Amino acid sequence: MSALSTHTAEKLMALSSSQTSQPTPILLIEPERGLALKVQDLLFNLFHESLDLGVARSLLEGMTYLSSRRVPLILISLAVSDYKWLDAVRALRLTAPDSGLIAYGAIIDETVRLDAIRAGAHEVLAITGTSPAVFRLTIECAMIRANLAKIGARSSPPEETTVLPPRMQELTHALNNAMTSINGFADMLLARLPTNDPARACAERIKLSGKRAAELVQELQTPHESAPVLLTGATDIAPQAA
Repeated sequence: MSALSTHTAEKLMALSSSQTSQPTPILLIEPERGLALKVQDLLFNLFHESLDLGVARSLLEGMTYLSSRRVPLILISLAVSDYKWLDAVRALRLTAPDSGLIAYGAIIDETVRLDAIRAGAHEVLAITGTSPAVFRLTIECAMIRANLAKIGARSSPPEETTVLPPRMQELTHALNNAMTSINGFADMLLARLPTNDPARACAERIKLSGKRAAELVQELQTPHESAPVLLTGATDIAPQAA
């Protein structure tokens, strides 16, 4: 087992221990009560008392939940009825890029599995007949892949940077989550609207505005090299005439 895999396995074991001081936040998006109960049983068997489980009955409920908190793991049923399941997976990947994402269904064929992974799922699981050991392995794989993505994003930090104050970091992170949710909803709205629907123009403008706002937030979040201070002795900042 690699060092990364060992680290992730140890992290999962710590998360699943009943001695963990803080419960592990996990989001489950499942419209069908029967499957929801089965997944909950698997989760509680793995995490015991150290589980803070949020259950959403639709993608909209799940997106609302994610707008105000971070979770290390999301499980979404491919049977969500309020949006096409591929759009739902894409929206979650955009809204919570740092979270492990598992898409599941009662039965999964290979085409669905590949499509879900292309849409952004870290793992795809057929929940019917799944053993606790397979369920645990699926969660571990999803966490490894989510961690790999974060490591890649941090691979080239600037040499000299200015760091935002902690409160500003929290606000920009919350704003980024909100803008990502708006962009995800705009994408899903465009996917559902007919090509000739006049409302598409409004949805496209929302998407463009959201994209621009997200770029500005990203610019604010990205550390920049400190600008040099020029000591010229001059106090007049107006340009001199040629």
